[in-house]
Amino acid sequence: MRAYRELVRTPRVLNLTASQLFARLPLGIMSLAILLHVHGLTGSYAVAGAVVAWMSVGQAVAMPVTARIAGRVGMVPTLVVSALVNGVSMLLLAWAGPSPATLMALGLLVGASVPPLMPVVRALYPQMVPRDGVRALFALDTTAQELIWVIGPVAATFLASAVSTAFPLVVSAAVTVVGTGWFLLGTGGLRPRIAEQKAVFGSVLVNRAVMLAMVASLGLVASFTALEVGIVAALGREGVTAGVAIAIASVGSLIGGLAFGHRRLGVGGVVAALALLCVGIVLFGVFDNRVLQFASLFMSGLGFAPALSALYIMVSGEIEEHVATEAFGWLNSAMFVGGAIGTALAGVVTEAHGFRGAIVVAAVLALLTAVSPIIARMTGPLDGLYGDPETRAADDDLCTAQR
Repeated sequence: MRAYRELVRTPRVLNLTASQLFARLPLGIMSLAILLHVHGLTGSYAVAGAVVAWMSVGQAVAMPVTARIAGRVGMVPTLVVSALVNGVSMLLLAWAGPSPATLMALGLLVGASVPPLMPVVRALYPQMVPRDGVRALFALDTTAQELIWVIGPVAATFLASAVSTAFPLVVSAAVTVVGTGWFLLGTGGLRPRIAEQKAVFGSVLVNRAVMLAMVASLGLVASFTALEVGIVAALGREGVTAGVAIAIASVGSLIGGLAFGHRRLGVGGVVAALALLCVGIVLFGVFDNRVLQFASLFMSGLGFAPALSALYIMVSGEIEEHVATEAFGWLNSAMFVGGAIGTALAGVVTEAHGFRGAIVVAAVLALLTAVSPIIARMTGPLDGLYGDPETRAADDDLCTAQR
């Protein structure tokens, strides 16, 4: 905890972390808000899941592009234009009719115009603290972003039930524009670094650490969004209960991140964290008691932030600074693709088999994610998950023995 206390005393760290989290708060609202709004308009979970999926596709396709533009053309114009377009598109979705085609098109536009705040801020972090503080800063950011998933779902369900299903989208539009402006005002002279040579777009994908992080991030988010659909299908008729249930999982992730996010987990630790996620999801589907279900969701969340933090740190340590914005943009894309896959699959399965169908989808996705670092580990050492030479040497020896 001392490492976190030292970080918040560092100039700009607290302001930039808080402002970009506030600006990204709609990410915790939109999926559930769109799911509730579109289901209310059309009466179909399949259509609602498809609209959320198209939003995720838009984010996945556009984020590496807008992140690269932010590093090449300029951070300020990129964030300003994307925030304004995103706000307008959310308002259009809030006031749209029940046509599935129109809703899906607007969902795609909402996703494609999400400001690339996450890749930008993660590219700036190494400039803000000494090298030995970067690990703790990534852990703090990854852990703190769980507040998005604690506040967002509760806000979405509360505003939808208290006012209308369109109102959370209106609030999200306002928060995106105001929050992006707050972030830009706090950056001062900080800008993503640009190298003299121009890297070919997409060349960062040949980096093994980036590919592993993308696969694992995709599975993590797919599992969570599938679980979210299952929770809404199981508890959505009970007022804000579904939002509270999702928030409980995020509280577990918040606590797990504070306790373990700044530590060097290694491959075994990452796999254990992902396995805990899988077990919690399965128990939620098994239990009928509300208290036990909430406890299971809390358990599932404990492994989320530590695993994600380890992946971000691994990528940060393995890439050049001039491709950092693009690399983290690709990670964001993987997460959004995961969101699309998880939501769409769970929506279709829920239509056919009820909420437990979505839980099965979430559990299978979590299990596959837990296996991915083991498979990657068998093909070579994962140096970025470790920090000391002795641990790296031991990992190399074990990898050689396995091959």
